[in-house]
Formats: sequence, C-alpha cells, structure tokens
Amino acid sequence: MAEAFAKLLREKQVIVCVGSGGVGKTTTSAVIALHEAIRGRKVLVLTIDPAKRLANSLGVDALDNDVTRIPIERFKDIGLEPKGELWAMMLDMKQSFDHVVEQYAPPKEREEILNNRIYKYFSTSLAGTQEYAAGERLFALHQSGEFDLIVLDTPPSTHALDFLNAPKRLGDAIDNKALQWIYKPSVLAGKRGLGVFSMGTAYVLKTLSRFTGAELLDEFSVFLRSFSVLFEGLKERGVKVRKLLTSAKSSFVVITAPDPLTIDEALFVNERLREEGVKVGGFVVNRVHTEWVDAEDLSRPVVGVVSALSEAGFDHLDPKALRDLAERMLENAQEFGVLSHMDKATVERLDAGTAKIPVVRVPFFSTDIHSLRGLELVRRAIFGVS
Repeated sequence: MAEAFAKLLREKQVIVCVGSGGVGKTTTSAVIALHEAIRGRKVLVLTIDPAKRLANSLGVDALDNDVTRIPIERFKDIGLEPKGELWAMMLDMKQSFDHVVEQYAPPKEREEILNNRIYKYFSTSLAGTQEYAAGERLFALHQSGEFDLIVLDTPPSTHALDFLNAPKRLGDAIDNKALQWIYKPSVLAGKRGLGVFSMGTAYVLKTLSRFTGAELLDEFSVFLRSFSVLFEGLKERGVKVRKLLTSAKSSFVVITAPDPLTIDEALFVNERLREEGVKVGGFVVNRVHTEWVDAEDLSRPVVGVVSALSEAGFDHLDPKALRDLAERMLENAQEFGVLSHMDKATVERLDAGTAKIPVVRVPFFSTDIHSLRGLELVRRAIFGVS
C-alpha cells in the first residue's frame, strides 16, 4: 500500500487533503509535501485551516499569505538532505479574494470594490466565497508553473466539499435571475440604454430601503454595480478551477482515524467525491493502535512480569512497588491489545468499502506531532522508509 500511495504522489501536480477535524490532516499534508521535497521536487504545502498549526509542524514561527521557503538547515538538524525544495503558506481569505479583484477588475471599479462595506463582508464571511478564493489562489499557483507539486490542507470535510463545489455555486449565483435583475435589468428586459437600474428596479430598491436603511442599500447597489464587471470572469475561472481539481493532474487524499464514526465520515466523503467526478487516490488512517505485545505475553501472570522487570534492572525497587509497576504495565498492554483489535476491524471495514484505493496506516504515537522531527517519524510510517 505504501508503494502504491507513493506512486500516486509522483504522478500528481495537486494533492488535496480532506477529512474531519482532529484526524491529523495538517500533519499528513506536511508529511506528503516533505516526502516529495526529499525526493527532489519543488513542493508547496498550503492551508486554509484557521487553526494555523502548519507553521509549528514545519518548525517556523509563522506563515502568511506569501509563500515561505522552509530553510534547508531545518532538515539538516534531523539528518535529512532534501534534493528538492519545501515551501509553505497560510491562505488569508480576504487577501486571496482581494488578489482576484486587483488582478481582474478595472482600476476605477477596483477601488470602489475594495473600499465597499458590503464587499468586506462578502470577502470574509459569506459562505462559499472563501473556498472560491482559495481555489482561485490554488489555480493561479498551479498555472504559474513554479511548483512541481502543491499540497492543499483543507478545513474539516464538509468545508472541503464546499471547496470543491464553490466555483459551481458562485457560477449558479451569477446566473440567478433575481441577482441579474438588480445589476443588469436592461439585459433581462431585452432593452439597452437603461443604465444599471431600471425605473422598476429603482422603485423596488426604494421600497426596500425603508426596511434596510438607504445607506446600506446604496452600498449594496454600488457593490453589485462595481463587482458585476467581474462576474463573467469569475464564472469562467471557476469552471477552470473545478476542471483542474477533477483532472488527472489532481488527486484527493482522505485523512481519517480508526474509530467507527470517523471511518463512516471518510466513506461518506469518498462517496460524495466520487459523485462529483473526483477520484480519491488514497486514505491515510492516523493513530492506529498496533499489536506490540503478543498474546502469550498478555496472558503472562503478574509474577512473570515481576521477574522480567527484575532481570531488566528494576530490582532496586521494593517488592510492593515492583509488583504495582508490573500490574500497571500488564493492564496497559492488555488495554492496548483490545484497542489494536478494534482498530484492525474498523480499518478493515474501510479497506472493504474502498475497493482498490490504497489505505495507509500510521501507528499511534505517544506524543503530538508538532515538529520536523515528528513529521519525519510519520513519513517513515506512511512510506515505509528507514
């Protein structure tokens, strides 16, 4: 499975990591990027996860909306010498959408849009616009040809599906007759030369202003009038973003954990992505409890464990403390064994429900992964490297 998963990465230019919250998605995104950088590719890992854990995992103080190269010295500290380059960035949603406006809006409308109160809400809070802006930025970075691979760390899975569908939803909104009636009524009426608002529209807006306030409604009108110059371009580029995400250049990787509910979520996400025309390239199951004590040792009586501890150098403890330690160790190993059997059964259900898609298991680590050294431990587990 590890080799099949590694082969998938070598063939792709965009990897989108999706999954529910708390399953190690940010860590896995960084590990994938690290692995490909070690192999010799120029890789960018970027996140739209507001938790901002990526910087800590990569050993840097902070990331922002600009690409940042991870210094080669960081890798030498843990005994690695990457043949390629590793870059990272944290997407700022407003800056990303501002970038779209600055790039595509005419100068006059550009300032009107950026300074408009409605736009400031639209670009930071309205559902779907953040995901669309992230898709735009991903597309622009891919089109630049600057990176061999871009690894995207998304928010929890419902938002990841929103990310995939955001371009289509924005296109549908632009085509909405009610919205068009406000910003281009003359086109809908089959007439020309009526300006932005017809007399009928103006009457309705005047009526609405009694409830919303004239100032706010005026700002909304200005926003639509200014922003409408981008509508067709946004719709066209949204189609291109979705085409990239569903093309052979891209692959989605579902990150999950070995508990039944999270596995159900992963299977659901897989099915939803398949319905959207996206092929999932692999699953990564983090924090899997593995059998590290065989059945014979688990059934060993306490006195046997006491004897083994004495031989291992714990004979300096008094007999009661030594027996207490032996009992706790045996109980812990037995509980871990139960968890390992449960995890094995749950992950096998994922195997059965995902046909021939690679399912990679990452063992449970006793500490959180929040450094390059930790990422290297996970990389060895995922890709089977020594």
